[in-house]
Amino acid sequence: TVVVIEALLYKKYLENNLKVALIPVCIGVLLTTATDYSLNVIGTVFAVSGIIVTSFYQIWAGSLQKSLNCDALQLQYYTSAIQAVIILPFLPLLDNWRFSSNDSVWNYDFTLYNSLAILGTGCIAFLVNISIFLIIGKSSPVTYNIVGHAKTCFILLMDFVLFGRPVEIKGVSGILCALTGIFWYTHLKLEKNRAEVEAKAAASRDKGEEEMVELVQDGSEQKPDDQRSQ
Repeated sequence: TVVVIEALLYKKYLENNLKVALIPVCIGVLLTTATDYSLNVIGTVFAVSGIIVTSFYQIWAGSLQKSLNCDALQLQYYTSAIQAVIILPFLPLLDNWRFSSNDSVWNYDFTLYNSLAILGTGCIAFLVNISIFLIIGKSSPVTYNIVGHAKTCFILLMDFVLFGRPVEIKGVSGILCALTGIFWYTHLKLEKNRAEVEAKAAASRDKGEEEMVELVQDGSEQKPDDQRSQ
């Protein structure tokens, strides 16, 4: 979804070899998740809407971070107030705020366990946002999605190993297919970054040699003039 949105709306095109590497990732994720979920109209609408909104969020987060030239913590500080203001109008719709109701938020029993759970959830959400901004800022929204798929595959593998999940051919083949695409994509990105670093180093070296030649030429031109003046 991120690749399509960036290509259609922002004219940012992914290299063909990276596109090919994404094919086994998508197939693997489809095979893996198809064993765990059943489809219906309402669920599909919410899922598609969530994917589209999340894709735009990731793209805009990367663009904003690059335009502001800030790190992950600075971007979190910049966007936290805006996020709170956007969520505020929806609170009356999602929670019960009536004083007369027994199950309203005002009558919630804030025990030590509940308070620690709420605090822990907030800290985890903060770390998730920081990780999103950090990965997208250092790489791209597509790479962040690849990291997310790798996390999903790791969780499913731990489900097989630790919790005795029944081994299914479709699920295992989906995980292996997705991991193949993930490793392939990672290899291509590392090779691309290495080539870019080498190209910058070569360009800097060539520029330094050109400046050295210019200095030598300037020095050789000044010597005859000094001799004539003497």
